[in-house]
Amino acid sequence: MAGITTKLLYQSCDTFLQAGLKKKDQINEDQLKLINENSDKGLLSVRWEKTATRNVLKYNVTNMTALSEYVKQTMTQDKYFGIISQFQKILEHCVDIGLPVDNILLSDPKNVFYNVEKQKLYVAYLPLVNNGYKCANTAKFLMKVNKNASFTVTNGAVMQKYNYFLDEYVNNPKNKSGFISPTQLYKMLHDVLMLPDVKEEEKPQPAAAEKAGAAADDDDGDHTILVSRKRVSECPAFLKDENNREIPIDHFPFTIGRRAGNDLALTDKGTVSKVHAVISYENGTFYVEDKESANGTFLNSYAENGERIIKEKISSGDVIYICDIPFVFNVNDTDSATVLVGDKGTDAKKSSQQKANMKKLAYIINSSSKERIPVFVYPFTCAELSGMIVGRDNTKNRHSIFIENISCQSLSVEGDEVDVGDRISVFSGCNFLYHGIGYTFFEES
Repeated sequence: MAGITTKLLYQSCDTFLQAGLKKKDQINEDQLKLINENSDKGLLSVRWEKTATRNVLKYNVTNMTALSEYVKQTMTQDKYFGIISQFQKILEHCVDIGLPVDNILLSDPKNVFYNVEKQKLYVAYLPLVNNGYKCANTAKFLMKVNKNASFTVTNGAVMQKYNYFLDEYVNNPKNKSGFISPTQLYKMLHDVLMLPDVKEEEKPQPAAAEKAGAAADDDDGDHTILVSRKRVSECPAFLKDENNREIPIDHFPFTIGRRAGNDLALTDKGTVSKVHAVISYENGTFYVEDKESANGTFLNSYAENGERIIKEKISSGDVIYICDIPFVFNVNDTDSATVLVGDKGTDAKKSSQQKANMKKLAYIINSSSKERIPVFVYPFTCAELSGMIVGRDNTKNRHSIFIENISCQSLSVEGDEVDVGDRISVFSGCNFLYHGIGYTFFEES
């Protein structure tokens, strides 16, 4: 995307994404008008300004969040694919009204925006007479979104098929454009999500400039592969990662490691051994066992402070460290999950006791509803407090807790405003305001 620079501008009470072009770039005023007439279809409204050295386009993104930040907040798998489906519909609409898809600014998810209040996705379109930028590398864009996304995995097979779909386009040397047409994306979503078939005349028609295949200069994808198939609620237990993404454990032994064939494959983690650890269920008890890994498995303590385990009993709330990568182990209630071994009544009583003994690091109380939000792992995010992160810095035997503003437009801690991109230290009993709603942070002793 050489020749295009983007930045956020704050003017009065409005926020704009500014795209600077070369002076020689000619603006297509008919397209400019068409974009603003279709702002309700997912195209950011834009105005054109001409300076002495270049053309400038200003897209109104007031009260919106960059997609690159929004997808970091934990959401359901269905919600995530709903966003991808919205993107497909925007591509389709551009084709329908005669706007070349190549002109959509997809170089980085930070240039695509999401309106949380309207639950709607918006893209920036470049209204150019001649476009030499070729911004719409759809495959790399979707790969980057997928890499940053945090969501609860309810169907590992769906995610695996989606990842394979993106890999096929990104790694195809026959086409370097990385273009995925609206029709191809539509078919993939319906195949992966098993949506009901629609009538032929309702399906999007291929664009005249539709291309096949894709390639990439590099692979930006997240290589973590989830092999488990069942929903979390149907499984006896599940893991929760640093982004609160839930990973179902639907059989035992459950293997974790760098090799792709593991039940939880961390193929992009160099500190993880090929088969690093195993979670098992024996005579009504859950265990985690280190498989002679190079960097060790730890329980309820960081690698630099803890002792490597060989095989230990685990219960709901325990934090398993695969080297320095934390996963919170959780046991499901027996009325919603399949119990593999033992008497249902006995296991239900045991599960209830395990839930009562869950080890929280901290909790956050809503001042109005008095609801408690448990914190089991740092960094911590949740849907109720999207746009902010609670994290912990560790130095030997001391640690400090902080709140970081990722994309929240209104956040203050003990009366001090926390701007987007800033962080502030917090303490047990600390009060903060999130969009005007009061919360109190408490650390477990």
